[in-house]
Amino acid sequence: MYLRHGIHAVYLTGLFLAALTTPVQGQVPQKVVYQHYAFWNKTEVNEIFPNKFGVGGDFIFRTTNTLGKGSPFDRWHRTSFRPWVHYQVSKNCRFSLSPLGYFATQEYVGKESDFSRPRYDEWRTTLGFFHHHYNLNKRLNHTFRHWYEFRYRSLGSEEGFTFSRYRMRYRLRYVLNRPDFNQDGALYVFGYNEIMINYGQEIVSNMFSQNRLAVGMGIRFLGAARVELRLQRRFRSRASGFEYDQADNIMIGIFIDQFSRLGSKDIPVRYHD
Repeated sequence: MYLRHGIHAVYLTGLFLAALTTPVQGQVPQKVVYQHYAFWNKTEVNEIFPNKFGVGGDFIFRTTNTLGKGSPFDRWHRTSFRPWVHYQVSKNCRFSLSPLGYFATQEYVGKESDFSRPRYDEWRTTLGFFHHHYNLNKRLNHTFRHWYEFRYRSLGSEEGFTFSRYRMRYRLRYVLNRPDFNQDGALYVFGYNEIMINYGQEIVSNMFSQNRLAVGMGIRFLGAARVELRLQRRFRSRASGFEYDQADNIMIGIFIDQFSRLGSKDIPVRYHD
């Protein structure tokens, strides 16, 4: 039942975005897509306390190639850190707040004029809501993540600006060799689709921010830690409204779901995303 509802939700959201972002014929030039290949890394550490409150943080590092050529490790793309405060409403439901995260970014280079695009710094406040559902005796996991981001972007000598973004991700995860995702040694596969929408005074032609599609595999070790390998396609709009960046990414994720329980294989992990 939950799988069917999840598929319907993603499908209807896609139809809504297609209708919202499809221009009238002749209104804008023909769509241009710039191809990129990138490497992403995300490291996340969390701790949920007995009173259901918790803290955590994530660190992101990304590199990419240039003009669609070369190695995905050739050019630095982004470094960020985001602290988190959590409240675990139930085992399958959580609110999270990142009061202020820092992002340093050098944009993609898809054409020669992109070399002059300035590096920028960004500060984000993020409010998140997660909920999970299970089927097949908890071996099949449906995860819904909703994020609202308030963002301030500084462009060096230019005046900065603010805008907001809503993100919705549906993920399907299946455990291959254990009856429960929280058991040590659990090997799992997953796929997800995330849609992002920009809005604000500065947003004109790129209300549709981006779409991320990914498949991957992960394994749990030391009871409370996981490592994942993902193959992801990121499709993102530019401010022109007719130019897009398509990045095919290899991503390695390292997650410590409950820091105090590393090595405690006999105790189920309470926190997970």
